[in-house]
Amino acid sequence: MAYKVLHVVRPAQGGIKRHLEVLFSGLSRERYLLYLAAPPDSELFTSLRPFAQKVFPVSIGEGWHPSRDWNIILHLRRIIRDEKIDLVHTHGVRAGILGQMAALAAGNPPVVATIHNSQKPRERFFIFFRLVQGFLNRIAANHIITVSKALKDEVRSYQWTPAHKITVIYNGINPDDYKCQPLLPFSALGLTGGLPVVGTVARLEPKKGIRYLIEAVPWIERQYGPVNCVIIGDGPERNALEELVRRMKLTERIKFLGFQKDIPRLIQLFDVVAVPSIQEGLSIFCLEALASARPVVASAVGGIPEIIKDGRTGILVPPADPEALAHGVLTLLRDRELAQKLATEGRQLVSREFSQYQMLRKTEEIYKKVLSGTCGGGDA
Repeated sequence: MAYKVLHVVRPAQGGIKRHLEVLFSGLSRERYLLYLAAPPDSELFTSLRPFAQKVFPVSIGEGWHPSRDWNIILHLRRIIRDEKIDLVHTHGVRAGILGQMAALAAGNPPVVATIHNSQKPRERFFIFFRLVQGFLNRIAANHIITVSKALKDEVRSYQWTPAHKITVIYNGINPDDYKCQPLLPFSALGLTGGLPVVGTVARLEPKKGIRYLIEAVPWIERQYGPVNCVIIGDGPERNALEELVRRMKLTERIKFLGFQKDIPRLIQLFDVVAVPSIQEGLSIFCLEALASARPVVASAVGGIPEIIKDGRTGILVPPADPEALAHGVLTLLRDRELAQKLATEGRQLVSREFSQYQMLRKTEEIYKKVLSGTCGGGDA
């Protein structure tokens, strides 16, 4: 018998989107029929539709609005009852709260809640959401999945959730997807030929710390010489970041390429990868860079140190520190033998510990235990 699993998610890009694409395309369709409740204007609606049994437009937004959210809870409750859903799987804080409340209202089917990102105390309504989420995790969620050990520690610290209810399942990718040739020559991307490329891929929002990469470029050029800096991605901070580049008179060196589809081929152009995040659950881009055998300099925040082992699979630097970031990049630009060694070790780490096969296998193990009523033990 195939179990019906309803995934509830807010508007999602980047890591959450990639995570769900792996689940929907990789989980056994003989054992699990996957349903999706997501905002109708979300990219997920398009990318996951071919793999979903059914998709339901549910307008879970970024903000909190009591009347709207109450209607969403009622809508989700109706879906759970009408479709006879066996398991509800929520993703993120907002979808987690609404989905778990709907599950309670629908008769309390089993719930798995995945937490993808850190939530800092300075965020609006932080204490209220922590209290609500912690309460729901105790009474509604049968099991919690976090995508890094750092997030597990955070959940235990702020939500009073016992360790046996939490399992770390790392985001996974297929390393073979990153064995490829560069997509385009330098000239087609507006880059200066003959100069090394320092690149990053990110949603352009404050927590990704892209401004610190921009501010690191003058430090790099003073000690090394001219470089190309490539920023791939889009987001709410793009205009402000482009204005910063103009004010710093770096438009010839720093290029914004916007949203791009063929990331594996573009990463091959990077001589050094920079991940300057100031807040991170687990960086899928870090995994992509290592799978591409690119040397990485990354901020020591969130789950990143679980991927980047300083001096072994990359270089870790303090967050929000352009000078330290520049120093890390300079080390890899100057010592190409070290850069290659770190890149090789990094690719081996991804193949060993961060494959999508492992992510799928461990997720199915949680599903089986929750559905059988035997899910009690998380990892250490």
